[in-house]
Amino acid sequence: MSQPTNDPVPDPGSGTRRQRVKLSDVARAAGVDLSTASRLIRNQSANYRPETVERVNRVAKELGYRTNQQARALRLGRQQAIAMLVPDLDNFGFTRVLRGAQEVCEERGFTLLISEIDPSSSNQNSRLASLEGRVDGILVAYGSASDTGITGGLDQLGLPTVLVQRGAPDATASVLFDEEANAAAMVDYLVGLGHRSVAHVSGALSTDTGIRRERGFNAALIRHGLEIPADWRADGAWTIDGGRAATFAIMNSASGHPTALSVDSLVEGIGALSALRELNVAVPGEVSVIAIDEHLVAAHTSPPLTTVRLDQRALGRRAAEMLFDRLDGAAGQRVIIDSAAEIVPRESTAPPRT
Repeated sequence: MSQPTNDPVPDPGSGTRRQRVKLSDVARAAGVDLSTASRLIRNQSANYRPETVERVNRVAKELGYRTNQQARALRLGRQQAIAMLVPDLDNFGFTRVLRGAQEVCEERGFTLLISEIDPSSSNQNSRLASLEGRVDGILVAYGSASDTGITGGLDQLGLPTVLVQRGAPDATASVLFDEEANAAAMVDYLVGLGHRSVAHVSGALSTDTGIRRERGFNAALIRHGLEIPADWRADGAWTIDGGRAATFAIMNSASGHPTALSVDSLVEGIGALSALRELNVAVPGEVSVIAIDEHLVAAHTSPPLTTVRLDQRALGRRAAEMLFDRLDGAAGQRVIIDSAAEIVPRESTAPPRT
């Protein structure tokens, strides 16, 4: 490897007209060849010594070097933007996912466009068509991976896609959580408090996530030797109103009241608390409530809601990284982020009354 040189390089602060610093200037000042400087500037540093990586990046910063993203985009025929399709921007579960994807886009010099698309809406095709020629790839986080209208529209666009928190069996690229384990964690926590009568407000059972969380809930019941009436299960549809309606259905069932509700999302949990208030059911005195998806809002409900914290930022980052890999020609894969679910205990859960 060549040694750092003391030859003069352009001074970005001198003169009346700033001269653009070239990558060759960075390589020469850092004492590396051009290909090495190129790789390290693009964060491809796996095979290099840390001191070399640090030196190249320090020199680039000192010289004011910036990658010419526009020239690269023109050369590759890219728009320097990707889109994320979400079914409901009111769902707190998407906020940190979006943040993780946004971080990766910023690191790559891309723009992230967010589009709310309802699979049942009549204008979904026009919204998808509006992305043509504007983005290079799409992150798909809508409700059902089998919605033929959306999948057909995506096929027509012909762009690389990655499913986010949705794992359709025929998907070529997807990043998701171990939802069975996440739902089971709620049941385990409630049983640990002493509950034996646990009802389930599921996510929409037309969605992959809802199906997998229900599977985890059922497996946990079996593991703990519990059986519950059929009418202690209700679909909350991933919405506040759906969670409210599902809770009314469970609490008004012919099988009596459960002592705890296991709820598949924070927005449904807010709906469940609303229904219990209207029914004058004390939380957690009569019924404990726990929900998946940690968000600052959970600390400000009445009572503050116990949640399951998932690393949603990591999910968004990994999905965006996979999409960029696909843009560079890599094959898609099915990735399951299996980090342990973390319970955030608050005042909505307590041992059952004896």
